[in-house]
Amino acid sequence: MAEVIAFPQRVETKTLHFDEKHAFGEIGGLMLSLVQEQDKADAPYTLVLFGGNDVFFPLESFEPTPEGLELATIAGDITLRALAVGHDNWAE
Repeated sequence: MAEVIAFPQRVETKTLHFDEKHAFGEIGGLMLSLVQEQDKADAPYTLVLFGGNDVFFPLESFEPTPEGLELATIAGDITLRALAVGHDNWAE
């Protein structure tokens, strides 16, 4: 008897729109931003790295509270500094 191989089902593609809450800056072609899903105040804040060809790399999510926004901003500042140090080392 032949073996039946189940093919994976197609996954639905969903387009999300984001509001940029804070742009931290750009280092070596990479941009660091804090975003939240558009029109969803209860959606988490997400620290995202953009750049290059189709690079959208979520780094960390934070609670959608004033405290979460403050923590996300602090984490973004630290991340941008780390990227700057790394870029300086790679560029040499």
